[in-house]
Amino acid sequence: MSGEGWLRVPIGPGSRRWRTVGTSRNVLAVARTVTSASRLLDVLPLFRSDPRVQVLFTVAAGSAFDDGVGDYLRDVEARVVSWAQAVDTPFDLAVSASANGELHRLKAPLLLVPHGAGHNRLLAATSDITGDATGAVSGLARRQLVHDGRIVPAAIALSHHEQLTRLAVECPEAVPLAVVTGDPCFDRILANAARRDRYRRSLGAGDRRLVLISSTWGPNSLLGANSDLVARLTGELPFDEYQVVLAAHPNIRYGHGGLQLRLWLADALDAGLVLLPPQQGWQAALLAADVVVGDHGSVTFYGAALGRPTLLASSGREAEELDPASPTAALSRALPRLDPRRDLLGQIETIMDTYRPGAYDEVTGRTLGMSGQAGTLLRRVAYRLMDLEPGPDPAATALPDPLGERGEVLSFLVETEVRDGTVALRRFPAVGEPGERVRDPHLVVDAEELDRRLLESAAIIVRGDAADGWAAETLRRYPGCFMAAEVIGARRVRLALRDGRRFEVTATAGERGDPDPRCLPSAVYGWLANGNGPLTTVRVGEREATVRLA
Repeated sequence: MSGEGWLRVPIGPGSRRWRTVGTSRNVLAVARTVTSASRLLDVLPLFRSDPRVQVLFTVAAGSAFDDGVGDYLRDVEARVVSWAQAVDTPFDLAVSASANGELHRLKAPLLLVPHGAGHNRLLAATSDITGDATGAVSGLARRQLVHDGRIVPAAIALSHHEQLTRLAVECPEAVPLAVVTGDPCFDRILANAARRDRYRRSLGAGDRRLVLISSTWGPNSLLGANSDLVARLTGELPFDEYQVVLAAHPNIRYGHGGLQLRLWLADALDAGLVLLPPQQGWQAALLAADVVVGDHGSVTFYGAALGRPTLLASSGREAEELDPASPTAALSRALPRLDPRRDLLGQIETIMDTYRPGAYDEVTGRTLGMSGQAGTLLRRVAYRLMDLEPGPDPAATALPDPLGERGEVLSFLVETEVRDGTVALRRFPAVGEPGERVRDPHLVVDAEELDRRLLESAAIIVRGDAADGWAAETLRRYPGCFMAAEVIGARRVRLALRDGRRFEVTATAGERGDPDPRCLPSAVYGWLANGNGPLTTVRVGEREATVRLA
């Protein structure tokens, strides 16, 4: 059994007879939410390739966001012990990424590791503990670290010496137990930097700029303050130039439900958004990103630390949740803000063009100390607490490919500009009201589009293959349609116009590869409307192709 009842193996009465590997140390990883479980999985490689150590998980109840933890631990095939058995059983080490819960009941030396990028949030904004928590910093607060006059953790891992100063204010008696180890999560991200192109392929970015939207949880978060911003960004950024990815804090999904989150994001998903799963993917997406739009959460902090151009899109009241002395509060004060009332594309382009590398290193460096050493330093602490000699430091582990949920974009508003035989076009997902974001557009709709209103309004209807009689039937069925297009190859389309003209368009790829063949009908449409000479070239984003019209 996992998490229900009492285990008989690898711990429990008579467990020795059931074991295969005769370990000498048992480690208990204490999860509270999916977020804390994920952070623990960043730490567990400390015990890689050590047959002396058995790791088990337990779930400390009490969080408002504990839904999903059991499923997550089952997915990673962790051995889970019930809380009742966990507090009844001696362990050689317990590790927790949250200072909340009844950790004082554990019969093990406790190692506390950070929940996110350092310790930044005020306890009143994060904790289920009732009572006055004014000014107390989550993870450093005396009320979390001390129980009945006894300091609960045996060691407190901090990511930077800066946190020692704040710990001395919050809980001075705990300072001797604090160890500055660096940040294992950020070290792992840095170790995977060479896999950036791999992660971009996994997210479908290609040669497009990748915009990573990050939202923490709560009313001051990006999603809490600007619930339509994700849909607006996916709709207002040119589809062939930008890929938008969302990393939503697990507390959003498990607080409101994954189904509800997808319902809220339906327009954005229809416009091509990639929605990352709650357990993982955001680390790899940060490496793949060209720009980050976020808030006061850890993902945004890590993005700025990686040197990604970053815009803040929180409520403006996030200071209510943050320790004013924390680096995250300082970063929130320093980052430029995205103004949802202004042109979003222009703001994205401006931050990418004007960003100065290293602009926030001084701030982020006050959280992310001991770069590249977190694994070694944490391993020393853990093995000291277990009274065990550590072996060689394990190598960094690969981040998994980010596999997100995405919708299929079937309809586009297309703007064209014709100059000297070249048609430059931009496609925008036909979701929501176009407003002023698209100039003099025409509507291109896939034949498989389910929204009949779009089909009835389309200037061009495109089919992904050829079929006898389809073009004529489409023009008959939709009298507003100017052109029916059939894709007959990776670089060829066949066009039937309402006035009876027929064309076949063939493209020859440029240096950056083929544009989507579904762009070719729009190029012809723009050329027929505004061209004064032969059509020679189509430009879509960074891709350009020579075309021949027959």
